Amino acid sequence: MKTALKGYTSPETAFVVDDYPYGFTLRTKIRFWVETKGKSGCGQRFCSQTLNPKTNQWNKPKCRTYAVIVGMYKDDKDYVQYETLSSGGWSKEESIQNFEALYAPLSEYEVKAIRYIRATNKANEVIKFDVKPASDDSKPQTKEEQEEIWNKALSWGYSQTK
Repeated sequence: MKTALKGYTSPETAFVVDDYPYGFTLRTKIRFWVETKGKSGCGQRFCSQTLNPKTNQWNKPKCRTYAVIVGMYKDDKDYVQYETLSSGGWSKEESIQNFEALYAPLSEYEVKAIRYIRATNKANEVIKFDVKPASDDSKPQTKEEQEEIWNKALSWGYSQTK
């Protein structure tokens, strides 16, 4: 069973575990949070940081790869875990609904991110492509033409989401 951990968004507001192994014999603290870089388009990532028991200073944070959205939870063994949702068809509707149920109420960023994920899923449903050898008279699409096609499909996907 998962227990959602919400509101832990920086090292200062992190979820702290007081008895965490450090090396073979020492024990220390570890803190966990989900970092959001939504305005720059990066998304969210899960971060952790241990306290060095010898110096009483926090070590360098360890942050995972950015995803569109990250949820942090405690599992049935009381371990802190995380899960991600990705755009472009990687996260299916069932996973999105489970995420919404577990982490409700969602933040403004999370609502927008889930809408984006659903829109890209819908857009991918209408994009079709063929891989075939190029003929002498065919010319490849420019990056601008490809971007225009994707933006049309994405806007259609947004119009199809709730």
